[in-house]
Amino acid sequence: MGTARVVGPARPVRGILAAVGVLAALAGTAGCSPDDGAAADAAPTGLSWPTAVDPASTDGTLWVVWTDVAQDATVAGAELADTVEDLDALGYRTSPWEPTCQESAQEALGGLTGYEAPVGVGLAFSSAQDAGAFDTLCEGTTVTVTEGAYTCG
Repeated sequence: MGTARVVGPARPVRGILAAVGVLAALAGTAGCSPDDGAAADAAPTGLSWPTAVDPASTDGTLWVVWTDVAQDATVAGAELADTVEDLDALGYRTSPWEPTCQESAQEALGGLTGYEAPVGVGLAFSSAQDAGAFDTLCEGTTVTVTEGAYTCG
């Protein structure tokens, strides 16, 4: 009979712990605020920060990158203030708005969050490419991207 060799878990566990540590460090740096280096990360990707458009003055289909969502309008100001400030610091002027103002956005955000009347911080772009560039540059902060025409005012 041969002797069974017992392999200790030290190496696999050490490897798993190292991987978890790397993932945690990466998760800690994801986001879209000037404090987390998002602007510095723009150059290595080869992407430029896209120009957002005013949804109320744009005809046709828009792509809205929703970066934060609150349960309803009564709490939106307080809950979404940090997100608005972070985007403002990056040069994007926005405020919370109701996704009912874009075709299909209400259903998308409500379905993702379970909120009946969500209010969110969303930046509108005139192309899927611009929305995708913003999403890439602000890795980890996108709730969803919706496509549709602006329907309010």
